[in-house]
Amino acid sequence: MSKKSLSRRDFLRMSGAAGAAVAGGLTPLANLPRVAAQSDTTINVLTVGDPWDLALQNVVDQFTEMTGIGVNIESLGYTALQARLVNAFLTQSADADVIAVDQMWISQYADNGWIRSLDEFISADSDSAIDDFVPECLYSLSTWRNHVWTLPIASYGQGIMYRTDLFEAAGLDPLPSSVADAGDWTWEDYFGILDQINGMDLDGTSMYGTTVIGAQPVPVVHMYTQLSASYGTRWFTQFPEAPWDFSPTINSESNVAALHDWNRLYGWSPPESINYLWFDAGTRFSQGDIGMFYHWTPYFYLVNNEGYLTGTPSPVVDKFETAVLPTQTAGGDQVVSLGGWSLGMPSTSANQDAAWQFIKWATGSDGQKAMGQVNVAGYQFADFSRKSNYDDADLNALYPFLGTQLEMMKLGDGKVVRPPAPIYTSLEGVYGLQINQAMTGAVTPEQALETTQTLFQNILSGNQMIPYNVESFDDTLDNTKALIASLSSM
Repeated sequence: MSKKSLSRRDFLRMSGAAGAAVAGGLTPLANLPRVAAQSDTTINVLTVGDPWDLALQNVVDQFTEMTGIGVNIESLGYTALQARLVNAFLTQSADADVIAVDQMWISQYADNGWIRSLDEFISADSDSAIDDFVPECLYSLSTWRNHVWTLPIASYGQGIMYRTDLFEAAGLDPLPSSVADAGDWTWEDYFGILDQINGMDLDGTSMYGTTVIGAQPVPVVHMYTQLSASYGTRWFTQFPEAPWDFSPTINSESNVAALHDWNRLYGWSPPESINYLWFDAGTRFSQGDIGMFYHWTPYFYLVNNEGYLTGTPSPVVDKFETAVLPTQTAGGDQVVSLGGWSLGMPSTSANQDAAWQFIKWATGSDGQKAMGQVNVAGYQFADFSRKSNYDDADLNALYPFLGTQLEMMKLGDGKVVRPPAPIYTSLEGVYGLQINQAMTGAVTPEQALETTQTLFQNILSGNQMIPYNVESFDDTLDNTKALIASLSSM
């Protein structure tokens, strides 16, 4: 049965309606009831409706039993959480003791003094085991200007999912699950496979080669920037290395090439994917007519459900594998997009010691393992940030892709792929719109990126970031590793 009855032109006409908040597709979790516990001390925790929140709510009573500290968890959608937090910060109201923080918010929250550094808690508490974190996760999600502001509770890399039965039918070899086996695995190889499998018939289903996330402004940026970073694209003249120079370099030859190839990916995708949010692409693969795609690593397990956390097994269960991302050139360097969520402490919290105990437990090895073992709509949390969790035999039995996921994490650099400059949100809004416009054919990739470059320049200049007269910090992975070592030795 073919699923290609609607034309690409029909869906291009609807593309202007696309655009949603980062967690727009995750609202089912935002409606979960609050978790409450009675004790002498109770902390309020604001989270976001991602899969890790569901896992956390199912194990939080373990923390209360261990510590006697009660926990009220309130889960919100992305936009609602951001608005709630900013309002509480500006009014200096003690709205929560622990908050979920998107990696893109760290610079704004830290520079404004809205959250407090966790350095003193970490250095004074040996069982925080700060050196157990995968350094790239801590670097991408939690550090800013040589301080640790949050601790990662869910780290997301990116990788490939592909249909093994389709590959077998097409006579294709399995994809590499390890960088050591990747050899000369390139994006052009990836495109060649898509061209071969697109339109193939598999058990009566006409297959699309892939699917993309096309909705603007935010979703499309998350998927597109992985491709563009692999091609060597950088947003600014110099960042995060010092001295910071935010003069935009978004209209580079590498990015033009990437955007042309992004349009090739869309050509092998369902026409309606121009309006797809994150979970739309994941669940489309789950429906059985997509051959291969790359996405955030939570979808390594989410695709086992036919819809987002439905609990109904998808038709691709036991028919897909995961693989490492290709590089632009044979044997070339890779930069993987690394994002996700961390837990921080508002400066206004009146229960900072109890808040720290909760942050330490929820992001700790034992708390993370308990979350990974929650079986609600399947085993639905494997977004670990700690090396010990990746080495855990029980977790590897539940999530056999952890080795591949860890390799992607170790190549991750969230500060390059989507750099957390203080006005990132404004830049992302411009960028996502222009990428989407290039997908519709309204503008060429060259025109889209020329417009993006101009608007970036205007936004950055208007916010006094060009020239940048504030003190810079050499925000490198090596300096984060040195910070980890310093905090571990105190």
